[in-house]
Amino acid sequence: MRHVATVALMLLVSVPALAAPPRAGSCEVRVTGGVQLTFSGKGGSQAAASDHWMTRDERRQMFEKLYARAEKDPARRKAGVEQQMGPDGLMSGPLTLHCISAEGPMAASFSIFSGKNTVETIPFKPGTYTLVTLEEKPGELGVSLRLKGINYKLSAPGVLEITRFDGRGIAGTFTFTARTHAAENKAKAVVRNIQVSGSFDLPCLMKSRVCSK
Repeated sequence: MRHVATVALMLLVSVPALAAPPRAGSCEVRVTGGVQLTFSGKGGSQAAASDHWMTRDERRQMFEKLYARAEKDPARRKAGVEQQMGPDGLMSGPLTLHCISAEGPMAASFSIFSGKNTVETIPFKPGTYTLVTLEEKPGELGVSLRLKGINYKLSAPGVLEITRFDGRGIAGTFTFTARTHAAENKAKAVVRNIQVSGSFDLPCLMKSRVCSK
């Protein structure tokens, strides 16, 4: 149910006809070194997600709606909701970001994942965090990078600088070095070392008491 809940978390509601269209936001990734590439992505409901953008009660209501569709037995439905809520009541985690190239079928993509973090280890405010590829610890965020069909992993810890993280959305910058991920590519993939930097400014598009402020 976790992946279903994550999708549900990012669903938007319709905007009244007379209201101004929501700010879409954007992201950009710049790659130098063994690969020279710059790509940008649009904002929208799949670009950024955070459990900070919904209250605990709102997350519970979302789980209840999901289980109401998937489970007919009331007792099992209630047990499923309670299991998903747990002590933290997390859905997608405190922070997930995606920057996907608008050109070509998945020509380039960059993602930041919550990993083992909670809303306490990644609080709802500006901050600086370490980026890693795998085996992240609380306070660290996982990174996935794919360029022209090749996966890359960080060759050293990177830095994520969040300059704004509130009910309006999230903005910041990131930098790291990476190299071809030998274990996740074909045997003949050329090993390349790259430097990556970028920025993002993405709004919260959730209909919630937090993002409506």
